[in-house]
Amino acid sequence: MDQAHFTHLFRLYISGKCTPEERNEFFDLLDANKENDLMISLLDRLYSEIRQETPSATYVNNRGEIDLAVRPAATAKLIPFYRQRNTVRWMAAASFLLLLGAGAWMYATRRSPAPLAATVQEKHTPALIAATTSIRTGNRERKVLVLPDSTRIVLNSGSEVRYPDQFNPQRREIFLEGEAFFEVSNAAAWPFVIHSAGGMTTTVLGTSFNIKAYPGRSQAIVSVVTGKVKISKDKKDISTLIKGQEMHLTMLTGEVTQRNTSGINAAGWQTGDISFNDEPLADILKDLQIFYGINIKINNPGLANLLITTGFKKNTSVDSALDIICELANAKYARNQDGYVVY
Repeated sequence: MDQAHFTHLFRLYISGKCTPEERNEFFDLLDANKENDLMISLLDRLYSEIRQETPSATYVNNRGEIDLAVRPAATAKLIPFYRQRNTVRWMAAASFLLLLGAGAWMYATRRSPAPLAATVQEKHTPALIAATTSIRTGNRERKVLVLPDSTRIVLNSGSEVRYPDQFNPQRREIFLEGEAFFEVSNAAAWPFVIHSAGGMTTTVLGTSFNIKAYPGRSQAIVSVVTGKVKISKDKKDISTLIKGQEMHLTMLTGEVTQRNTSGINAAGWQTGDISFNDEPLADILKDLQIFYGINIKINNPGLANLLITTGFKKNTSVDSALDIICELANAKYARNQDGYVVY
């Protein structure tokens, strides 16, 4: 392995300046050398240099652990990513976490957020939450954050989470706009509630789950990986999910569809890929706008509610993705000065 070349790719990636080809080469090198002692030593040095150069609210060290530099009034935490994994596999966790927008965490004070796609700029802020901290991601940006109660959140592109500096002793409440994966601690003893667009509320009765609730989408989706959650809309209970179950809520009609998700990775987006499970074409195109950071419009209302199941690897081009989607939908697409149009 050429250490100088890898160091160059590492620096490009965390600064957000690498091309898609350089990003793919970087992760291919990580995967190919994950058992290499030289790679481990090099990463150890690079992480140490980054830590010294740039203060960060959230930092991931070379063992794939999240080191939270919280406010002076709080105590800094070192929280291992997926405690059940042994140390031999730290490299997989490190590469996974590095994919989640390392440049965004480590250079937050130097870079302004990427502009959001037009379809996700709407605001739906419930008055009942008086959050004092807001974390937002731009297109193709992901962040990992750890709340003061040790709840871990992976925030997907084009999303925002708001939470209070101090949680209520009886009930923890936050607001999510977009998509995030949650790992919540002490859910049984200390209720954790997530409010999202369209009046949907998710009450945590277990530990890890995924919520997709972007403004402007026709569906909101909740998927449970472990534990149990209860979902309500406009203060009315509509579903309770356990491990391996997923709920699709049609926002306009209130229709609820619940299914088992065995074999489906509910939060595969965390590795940089993107997948859809029986989702309307209009929603899929809105998600692709965020994923690729480009406008994609649908010009055929008859296609908007067509349900499609598909997925793409992180290095798939927008044209290749649209080729597949249009073949499934029996549609066509064209490029114009604003981006793409599907018809």
